[in-house]
Formats: sequence, C-alpha cells, structure tokens
Amino acid sequence: MATSKIPVKDAMVTRVITITPEKTVAEAAKMMISQNIGGLVVVKNKEPVGIITEKDFTRLIATKKDPYKLKIEKIMSKPLITISPEASIMDAARLMTKSGIRKLPVKQDGKLVGIITAEDIVRVAPKELELLLELASIKAQDEKEYSEEGKETISGVCEMCGNYSDYLYNVNGAWICGECKASLEEES
Repeated sequence: MATSKIPVKDAMVTRVITITPEKTVAEAAKMMISQNIGGLVVVKNKEPVGIITEKDFTRLIATKKDPYKLKIEKIMSKPLITISPEASIMDAARLMTKSGIRKLPVKQDGKLVGIITAEDIVRVAPKELELLLELASIKAQDEKEYSEEGKETISGVCEMCGNYSDYLYNVNGAWICGECKASLEEES
C-alpha cells in the first residue's frame, strides 16, 4: 500500500470560510461565489457540524426547493468527516476516496484548524499523483487488519474524535483510534 510522509498540515489551507446552519442556501451560494471556493464548513456555537459543497447544490436543484427560504442545515452534508493535521496526505486521500468527498476539514483537539482538498493534495505531491490515482480507483475495503499484538483493528473514522485512523480498536462496541483508546485507559 502506498504511503506518504507529507502531513496534512503541510497541504491544508488554514483560512477556512465558515457559515452557520440557519443561513439560507442562497446566502451560502453567494458567499462561495464571492470567496471563489467550492464549499463552506458549517459551524454551530463555534463547533464544526457539517459542510455544504457544490454537490449539495446539485441535489437541491433536483428537489425544486427555494434556495432563498431553505436553511443550510436541511441540505448540508453531515456528520462532518474530519482528519488530524498530523495524518499523512495519503490517509486524507484514502478517507476522501472511501467517503466519496473532495473536501476534508482538519480538526485538532476538537478545533477546526484547516481544510484539505483533493486539489491541495495533488498540488503538494506531484510525485505521488500516480499513487493517488491508484487510490481513487480502489473501492472502500472492509478488510480487517491485525496489529502486532494480534488484536483486531480496522481503518476508518474514530467514533469518539471523528478523525480518520488506519487502526481503530473495538472498545465496548465502539471503534476508536489509538489516541482515544489511550485516553480512556488513562481515565480507568
């Protein structure tokens, strides 16, 4: 499997344009046009709760609902899929491919610190473009992996922090990353 040592923090954009869920879809469209961006992270009480992208507008057109009356919270993509700034860009590419998304908010310690797009990854990793294209053609796999200790793990999104990890551990029926697992063990 392809790997990369380039961390997400080296490719992400730190100036994230946000909007609140009670704004209208028309307001979101105007903001995206004025900022020349393809998506807005939706925040409620300073906490990222969703994202609205061009793809959401396509779905809206099919419903024939009025974008001047429809609130963002009705069409935004949720739950919000995020990644850590320390994760590799290949992890970001895998998560985007598996989730069928092109924009991935970056969270650290529960706080929104950036956003990375498929275009950002291609921009910083031209040598890895071939590997990224290969990744894009791979469908999400539900293969289970085994850690050195022989404990069963999978890759995916941690149910506690929402970040992607190649190694999620089943703890009391929830799939959580190593960091969350360690913090739970510290609490015990």
